[in-house]
Amino acid sequence: MITLKNTLLLLTVSTFVIACYKDNEEELYGIETCEASSVSFQADIMPIIETGCNTVGCHVQGGNAPTIYENYNQIKASVDNGKFETRVLIDKTMPPSAPLTDCQIKYLQKWLDDGAPNN
Repeated sequence: MITLKNTLLLLTVSTFVIACYKDNEEELYGIETCEASSVSFQADIMPIIETGCNTVGCHVQGGNAPTIYENYNQIKASVDNGKFETRVLIDKTMPPSAPLTDCQIKYLQKWLDDGAPNN
């Protein structure tokens, strides 16, 4: 015997089942292409630095970090003494706010492997 209580329960369960579906990230956002065969400091590296390093309170003038990353020469000095690669790619302690994506890591590694040019 179908009662009002059973009907409401059936409607509730049906609603949850119909509302649930699994999004496919590739369909929603497209496949991320990470072609790191040619890397430019200005086009590829500096945007990573700007969003992850030289943010408020970090590697900027007046920030909490001992090094400033607002231009190529400042970043290159940290590359030359090995601190940049150690902290960002080996220890992965920077940036502390959020981990870098695999693509960002590929770009940084390629740039370092190429001698960290100012291109």
